[in-house]
Amino acid sequence: MKKIAIITVLILNILFMTACKKADIFTFSFFDYMDTYISVSVYADSQRQADQYMNDISEIYYTYHELSTGYEPLKEDSVFLENIYSINLTLNEVLEIDYELYELLKEAERLKELTDGYFDVSIGKMVDVWKNVILDEATGYLFEEIPESVFESILDTLEAIEVPETPYELTEDDGKYYIEIKSSYVKIDLGALSKGFATQRVYDYLRDEGVEYFSISAGSSSISVGKNMNRETGFFHTSLANPLRTGLNDRTYGMIYVSDISITTSGNYEQYALYEGHRYHHIVSPFTKMPEHYYHTITVLGDDAGALDALSTAFFSMSPSVLEAWLDEHLDDLDIELIIFNYDGTIDTYLKTTEFEER
Repeated sequence: MKKIAIITVLILNILFMTACKKADIFTFSFFDYMDTYISVSVYADSQRQADQYMNDISEIYYTYHELSTGYEPLKEDSVFLENIYSINLTLNEVLEIDYELYELLKEAERLKELTDGYFDVSIGKMVDVWKNVILDEATGYLFEEIPESVFESILDTLEAIEVPETPYELTEDDGKYYIEIKSSYVKIDLGALSKGFATQRVYDYLRDEGVEYFSISAGSSSISVGKNMNRETGFFHTSLANPLRTGLNDRTYGMIYVSDISITTSGNYEQYALYEGHRYHHIVSPFTKMPEHYYHTITVLGDDAGALDALSTAFFSMSPSVLEAWLDEHLDDLDIELIIFNYDGTIDTYLKTTEFEER
């Protein structure tokens, strides 16, 4: 359920134009983590302090990248026990895992329950079917029409993939942590959680260090910010990309003004194939095994980047009536806000304090 290059470009105006008298702005970037470009800007008192921030933040992203990747094994000299790649290759065998990965998987279980099953990290085999149709270099149909015969073959492949009631089991014993894959139909994919989860750890780290002015852009889909020193309001002005854009003059559909918050967007417009006029992406419903066509983008704002990552994924597969009922029950308790760009081009908002200007 990994959202590749996701999907809505939140064009964050993170340009600090001046430095304060007691601190300077330091920006550092990472290219090797979470399959995305990560940029962090912080105010620090010295180069030495900035270097310490950079090293500590790099370690956080490195840890969760290594543990959560499903694309490559751990190196022979790795300090970690297992990662998602090796776990997915091992059926009906109890494997010891590091606490950080156990914690991440427990959070996935919590979010699955919270979203009534719409967030499910065990459906990686279904997601792979759609990724291959869209992105395979030789046979993919990126931005192109899927032939009817291919589409029918996709449906047959999906029909054969079962959804087990207990896909995997997590256990803890005497300070050690374990996982067991329970079905051959299971492939764990943490792409819709791990990046946001790690970003929240970075956010918490900077707060613990007393950093007030900062921004974290973990790709275009997961952004966390403190305050903007160069505006009296402390706000960052963040543009929301228009998923239906046809030219340079309609690249965005709105602007939000934010500080001390995380923002996550799921959408369907950066990577998709077409069939009978609909966009087929790889945010897949665990219930229908299909990409749904209710929304073009959903942006969620709140104070937990990891949870927002998962929630935006889950919401994308909920019909409007299901989503409305879910929000009626949970919106206030979770203290989240939403901006929804519907499939018909209309926009719905569920906002409390965030200012949104539609363009």
